[in-house]
Amino acid sequence: MNLRFRVGLSISLVGIACLAVMAYMLIDYKRRSIDQEIEAGTRVAIQLLQAITPSPLELTQISDPMASLVDYMRNVGRVRANEVRIYDTNNELIYESPPSDYKQGRWAPEWFSALVAPDTSEVRLPVPGGSILITPDSSRSVLDAWDELWQFALFVLAIIILLNIAVYQILGRTLKPLNDIVTALTEMERGNYDVRLQHYDLPEFNAISQTFNRMASSLQEALIENARLAREEQQRLAAEKELEQNRRFTQLIQVKLEEERRAIARELHDELGQCITAIKTVGTTIANRSDSENEETRRNARTIIEVASHIYDVVHSMIRQLRPSALDHLGLNDAIDDLVSQYQKQHPQLNIVLTTEDALNQYNENVNITVYRVVQESLTNVVKHADAVNVQVSLSMQAEKHEAQKADRLKIVIRDDGKGLSEDFAETRRFGLAGIKERVQAFGGEVSFESKPESGTTIRAELPVGQEEMKP
Repeated sequence: MNLRFRVGLSISLVGIACLAVMAYMLIDYKRRSIDQEIEAGTRVAIQLLQAITPSPLELTQISDPMASLVDYMRNVGRVRANEVRIYDTNNELIYESPPSDYKQGRWAPEWFSALVAPDTSEVRLPVPGGSILITPDSSRSVLDAWDELWQFALFVLAIIILLNIAVYQILGRTLKPLNDIVTALTEMERGNYDVRLQHYDLPEFNAISQTFNRMASSLQEALIENARLAREEQQRLAAEKELEQNRRFTQLIQVKLEEERRAIARELHDELGQCITAIKTVGTTIANRSDSENEETRRNARTIIEVASHIYDVVHSMIRQLRPSALDHLGLNDAIDDLVSQYQKQHPQLNIVLTTEDALNQYNENVNITVYRVVQESLTNVVKHADAVNVQVSLSMQAEKHEAQKADRLKIVIRDDGKGLSEDFAETRRFGLAGIKERVQAFGGEVSFESKPESGTTIRAELPVGQEEMKP
């Protein structure tokens, strides 16, 4: 479909649309006009017939009032756009107005009549000796409206056809330079960048010619630049791929590390814990069975019980550090709450405030252990290095507003009022902070550290969590 045909088609469509709108307006105008005309004609007919109806006094002087009325109507003929019929007392037709001579034998299409013709009803006037039936007839007015609309449509169509012919001829002469432009573009597509366009009289095509020539002269430079950018893009993609592989490798290491911790914690609980319990039981038995004369044995047994209890507490603490049991049985919220309670109990000088949301219990093992370790290592850093009094721990969910970002964001914020980090602080010097960063980045998240000397430290981490991180 070439340009001339499309321009002609556009003009035709616009003309037809205008014709349709104007036809609608004309039809609406004619419908209201005919309705008013028929209504006015009906009122005139009713008034005329009521005026010629004999009064009671005149009835005494007229021997046959119906015959007089029929004679009068034959002289009058049609009363505007109304058909008049006179019936006697037996409801037999004794007079009917003659048909209209105006455009006799022609009728408007039925669909047009349905659009334009008004909804009228017959009027029956009782008269002495019978009745008069007045039937409005709008067919002639509708036919006039149809003739006007048809003539108008023919006139508009003629204008559209003439306009299309004129535009087609003008565009044919005006668009001749397009052949040269298409040929030059084809040559450039084949790799011939030496092709140039000539000067044209029309300013628009001359501007295209100059622009094309400048484009052809600079295209080789652009191709060289694109090749350089392509190499850089390949390098960037390779770096991103390597980074993604490193992230997955780090995540795999973290998963394997957690599995080993879980296995070690299970072994400590099942094997060493049972052994310590057995030692404690034996010590308790010895202490209970020793008589008063063997006090040294009793003291030794109690010492064994105390040492066994201490070892059990140490092992139990190690098990919690290796694998929090609350995380497996209670969920992330309760596990974090239990973790904070342990630190609060072990370090009563700290005031730890925890803020969480119920939505945190819906995620799987990977999310839970990552969040738990981040909070755990952050609190450990506070205890070891911060000399803080107040610590705030906040876990919250943030729904993404952008449709392109399908995953929500789980936000972790740990803020203390301690001594902060020194100006020469380096993350590599603090294994805990480096571990936090590795865990969060391995999960595909982001982490930041904000601190000033004597102004406390804030650790912020965000993890992307989507449907795949939900519990099955």
